Amino acid sequence: MATVHHLGLRDADIAFRDEGDGEPVLLVHASFGAAWFDRVAPLLNGYRVVLTHRAGYGGSRDKSGGLSLADHARHLAEVLKARKIERAHVVGHSSGGSIALELASAYPRLVRSLTLMEPAFPYAPDEPRSDAMRDAIRAAKEGDLPRAFGFFPGSVCGPGYRDVFRRALGPEGLEESIRSGRYFFEHEIGALAGWDSDAAGLGDLGQPALLVDGAEGERLNSPYRARNRALAKRLAHAEQISLPGVSHAMPLEDPALVARTVIAFIRRHPLVD
Repeated sequence: MATVHHLGLRDADIAFRDEGDGEPVLLVHASFGAAWFDRVAPLLNGYRVVLTHRAGYGGSRDKSGGLSLADHARHLAEVLKARKIERAHVVGHSSGGSIALELASAYPRLVRSLTLMEPAFPYAPDEPRSDAMRDAIRAAKEGDLPRAFGFFPGSVCGPGYRDVFRRALGPEGLEESIRSGRYFFEHEIGALAGWDSDAAGLGDLGQPALLVDGAEGERLNSPYRARNRALAKRLAHAEQISLPGVSHAMPLEDPALVARTVIAFIRRHPLVD
């Protein structure tokens, strides 16, 4: 059983794991649950893997109810500091990708490289339009979290998304993901909407970045490839890759492919050049 550590901060209690040896890799999960990277982490052989539960998810607690993306990024920086990690490769998925960008901007010396899997924000002017999020927000306001979950992430994870969650996380894990939607809709969606990517100075980031999308997203009319294209134009050192056979749920759908993609990129950008 992996050891779970806890870090008490003024506005949050953060649970995290710190396992393995080698160059540090910080995993920053998406919304709707803390378990997105649970099957990826053990496959990052040869690396020291720090896997956090972001405030409001899993074993972590949001003590303020008003956290910003900058606050979430600060929590990650505090975890690294507590573990005496001076520099790490950072892997972020969806909203975790946006938080990873904020971390790289606010604490540039902490971040050696960025692997961003379909980051939630910023939006792209040419992305496909969808009513899924609006419908999800309405369902959540009505107290129907299962239906909200069906609208989003159902719209970007494909028609079999419940089976994917169930296979990867078990029935209880699926139910926990649905329940976690409450924190997303009541708190985190506001933090995401309030993030100013221009103020974050993304164009000044010096870290190499790999922007990953799932090829199945094109069939689903997903916005993420367009967002990655737009983000690549803003980052100084970005490259893009599309992973076959996966959608927005890629860490659950094919953890081995995700792990290989992460390792291949960070091997090209070691901590010491």
